Amino acid sequence: MKFIAHRGNDNHSYYENSKEALLWCLDQDYIDGVELDIRLTKDKKFLIHHNNSFLELGNKIHFVQDETLEELQKINLGTKKNPHHLDSLEDFLSRVKSSKMILLDVKKEIGDFTPLIRPLQKILKKYDDLNLYLCSFQYSIIKLSTKMCKVKIGLLVSDFINKNKNYDAFDFLSVSKGAYPDISSSKKKMVWTIQKKSELKRFSKDIYVITDCAYHLGK
Repeated sequence: MKFIAHRGNDNHSYYENSKEALLWCLDQDYIDGVELDIRLTKDKKFLIHHNNSFLELGNKIHFVQDETLEELQKINLGTKKNPHHLDSLEDFLSRVKSSKMILLDVKKEIGDFTPLIRPLQKILKKYDDLNLYLCSFQYSIIKLSTKMCKVKIGLLVSDFINKNKNYDAFDFLSVSKGAYPDISSSKKKMVWTIQKKSELKRFSKDIYVITDCAYHLGK
């Protein structure tokens, strides 16, 4: 089994989905790669963040797609004593010196997905020396990506989403642990989110385990 650090989480004190957490994980011998969430900003840049919005200190709400990268990065999502500012995808990728897997989960819930593809294609091409993998729950995003982006492309599959799709066009599947027993495809599988050693015996030895605690599972 290979272990992928979910949002860069592991045995450290960094914020999840931060470049510090992700780079730290890539330096650990027992971790084989990292997974991170990316969203497109108003000015067509990619921000590393899971949710489509967030609350600033003082409870002001911000939506990623409605503000520029510069505006969003000024916001402190931590505390006054321990500040946290969101990172851009490019800032992270420009610092990577590893050949380990970097799994990008493209987030967008509604609207036109087409504007995502060109900016995504551009940045993936710029960093094509890295071991990049791309996935999403949005079937249309991934189908477009298979035609336009020259990296490994996979579909996210959960108990209720994308469970009965045709998987032939994809290089891999990123599957919830609940859906895994029902997916008969021979495609490479990454299974999320596994947190206990006792769970590992349920899965094939050739899977990629996406976890918040590779330090516990992989040692």
